[in-house]
Order: sequence, then C-alpha cells, then structure tokens
Amino acid sequence: MGKIVDISKWQDKVDYKAFATETDLAILRVQDGSTIKDMVYQTHTAGCEQYKVPYGVYAFTRFTSVEDAKVEARDFYSRATVGGRKPLFFVADVEVKTMGDMRAGTNAFIAELRRLGAKKVGIYVAHHLYNTFNLDYSKADFVWIPRYANDGVSVIKPNYPCDLHQYTDKGKIAGITGNVDLNRLNGTKSLDWFLGKEDVKAVSKPVNQGYYKKKYDRLVSLTDVGVYEDKEFKKELKRHKKGTKLDIIDIAHSKNGTPRFITCGGYVTANREYVKAYTVK
Repeated sequence: MGKIVDISKWQDKVDYKAFATETDLAILRVQDGSTIKDMVYQTHTAGCEQYKVPYGVYAFTRFTSVEDAKVEARDFYSRATVGGRKPLFFVADVEVKTMGDMRAGTNAFIAELRRLGAKKVGIYVAHHLYNTFNLDYSKADFVWIPRYANDGVSVIKPNYPCDLHQYTDKGKIAGITGNVDLNRLNGTKSLDWFLGKEDVKAVSKPVNQGYYKKKYDRLVSLTDVGVYEDKEFKKELKRHKKGTKLDIIDIAHSKNGTPRFITCGGYVTANREYVKAYTVK
C-alpha cells in the first residue's frame, strides 16, 4: 500500500510524477478561514489530476458564529470545485476555538457543505480538543485525528476512535523535499471507501445480531456501561451512568465478530440488554 499524505502551500515545490509513485491518496488544503486561500491548491490539483493521484480537500476553520460557518463552507466548496474539480471528500479542520459553541459551528459548516452537494464530509479535530469541543461526530462521514510520536517514526494510537490517524509530521515522500504529514487507516473504513470505490458505510452493513442492521445516530444506556479504549474491551477508560446519551460514530466488531458501538470517547457494548440505539430524526 502507498501513502496517504496531506499537503498545503508549505509544500510548494512538488515533482508530481514522482509523488504519484508513492501516493495512494492526497488531501489538499484549500483555505485557512474565508480570507486566506491556499495559493498552491490549484497547482496541487493540476499535478494530482495529471498523474492520477486521488485527492480530497480540507479547510482550516476560523468561523466565529453559525452564520459565519456557513459562509466559510460556501467559500470552501466554491474554491475546491472551481473548474469542474471533483474532490473525493471535504474535511472541516477544527483545531482552534473560535466561537463559544464549536459543536454548533461545525454542524452548520458540515450541513452547508452537504446542501451544496458534498457527498462525503469529514472532521479533523486536534487530539487534545476531541472531548473539549464536544463535536457531534455523527454528523460527519469520517473522523481524522492527529497524534505524533516525538521521534516522527513510531506510531502512537489516538485515544479516541477515528478513521484516519495523522501519525507523523516528519514523514518523507517521493517528489517532495522536507517533511510531510503522513496518515494511516485506523477505523473500519477501507482505502477504497475514501477513494469512492466502496460507497456503503461500514455502519450500514448487517452485523451478527439482527437488531443492529441499520445506522443509528444515538444510544442511551439502560444500565451503567463502560467505555473502552479498544473493541476487544481490554482497557476501560470510564463509565457512564444509566440513562446517558451518546453519539454513535460507527459500528466495529471484536475479533470474534461481536458488534461494538464506536462513540465519542471510545467503544461501548452493542448488547441490547445494556443499551438502546435509536435514530435521531
């Protein structure tokens, strides 16, 4: 498998022919807020298209209100798709607190992208802000989290469930001199899913127990339930009291096929004796 790399104006000199030999997926920055366009974006898209490198796009968010979030999303979509470009997906890069309710702003940003025609939308959230921002991850199609080791080589897994893990900012790739951000698949979604070759969400696939065959957005605990670091339930991170409501991101399976709900914060049982899942209308 090749590499998943995200690049921006900081990588302004790229040998795209060489870049294509090692890259399975590129994620290109379009803007930093509404006022700052990434001036290398069009060059990056042209190079990727010429050498058939699949790419998605991201925008560093700076919105200060719900209405401002909608404006940023419109600018993002317009800049990313000008000239008939069709990115595989769009990502809201949420790394700084710019308004009181980051959840509301991010939801508005995502909703506006979908209204404009974006089929796949992700959230990139800083690791240390995952819980603090309290984002509604169920509104996104995938979650992308950065967490690096000091040596730039070792992999330190995120403490939270995600589909993409940005594991180093000291990576190397053909065609670019200097360090780049490299990413790895970390959830249930395959590379084909990101490339648009597998459009059915993993969460929609039937699982062992027939009562979890559809996508749910929320669950409520019927008893006290544990939240675990991994789907094998080897390490409990915390417990939730009976009646706690949690957002569902996806469904995963243990090694023996037992379904688990992936929630904001970790893995939770999918046993209907302990939790009740329901769709938010």
